[in-house]
Amino acid sequence: MARRLYVILPQPGEPVTCGIAEGGDIRLVSGEHVPAQPRDEIYVFVPGTEVGCHTVRLPSQPAEQLRRSAAYALEDEMAVAVEDVHVAVGQTSGSAGDRPAFLVDPELLEGWIDRLRSLNLDHAHLVADISVLPATDMLVEAGPHILFASPNARFAADTSLPDDALQALLPAGGALPRLFGASIARRLGRSADAEPDMPLILRLAQWAELQGSLTDLRQGRFAQNSGTSFDLQAWRPLLAGAAGTIVLFLAATALEASALSALRDSLDAQARSIYAGANPGAGVPEDLSASLREQGPSGSAQQLGFLELSALLYEALPDDGMITIQGLRFDAETGRLVASMSYPDYGGDIDIKARLQARMLNVTLGDSRKQDNRVVGDITLEPES
Repeated sequence: MARRLYVILPQPGEPVTCGIAEGGDIRLVSGEHVPAQPRDEIYVFVPGTEVGCHTVRLPSQPAEQLRRSAAYALEDEMAVAVEDVHVAVGQTSGSAGDRPAFLVDPELLEGWIDRLRSLNLDHAHLVADISVLPATDMLVEAGPHILFASPNARFAADTSLPDDALQALLPAGGALPRLFGASIARRLGRSADAEPDMPLILRLAQWAELQGSLTDLRQGRFAQNSGTSFDLQAWRPLLAGAAGTIVLFLAATALEASALSALRDSLDAQARSIYAGANPGAGVPEDLSASLREQGPSGSAQQLGFLELSALLYEALPDDGMITIQGLRFDAETGRLVASMSYPDYGGDIDIKARLQARMLNVTLGDSRKQDNRVVGDITLEPES
């Protein structure tokens, strides 16, 4: 198992203090450089005074879309425009699906990353120090600032905070928080609840080791480059296996493409048969969709049939080809068309529904589900009564 190194981001000229977690123990190391080895996981703590810590409840989405959703969910918490704040989102915790979300100034984050480069820690994770605090009432002395935690919130404040303001930040109802740090304990007229001489980095490292996962602030355009040098000889067996897997994947993709092509041909033949039956003696156009679009919907909405509904559905699809139709079912008695659709993400059918409703159609979205990394669901079209 790889070692984990925990470092508090030092100011230029300051020594580096590092907590090394290995084999269930954490030891302290200080010096001019971080004693990192190639396989080490490195976590660098940044001050919570510069990071907003929040909780959001969002459905599972691709990473970039998840960050955008979190940004707009927290818009009321921001003092600046959404576009001017960097958002990092963590993994879900608990059955409710809550996620930690952190807000930070992008320029400040760039400065931290530059500082990592100067320390030869290009691939280190940046973690807010407040993010590792246990979900219980506590105050932690952290050098130039104080870390606050409760079951529902985490934040930080400068140590220059007046004593009366510090008292006002304590939990309501007379609850006594745990205190870590002799100075803060004296200010509150109490004694510290743990070893006052324990270095902050060891305390943070201990709490970090108890966390299920840590949220790296380096997400989106700030994400780390994954490219590192490696021994080709050592990886040759694995690469050979990967090559075999790629061949199988390409074969499966070719079979799937062939199946989709067959489905398309089947649907086209079905459409031509229905058109010929509905228009006896008339020739079947070469391009049914184009022909129907030129004709437009004839008569009232109640007279729409399979071909008209199909044409409207195809017309509502975006041009990028990311949303596809996998199957069509038409009930001639009710005039109802049910289409099985495939989307890249949940919510991909909302725009299609709006476009179809603008054409005087009743549109109903069915249940959707994940299948082969895409979302599959039904959409039902029928003329308005």
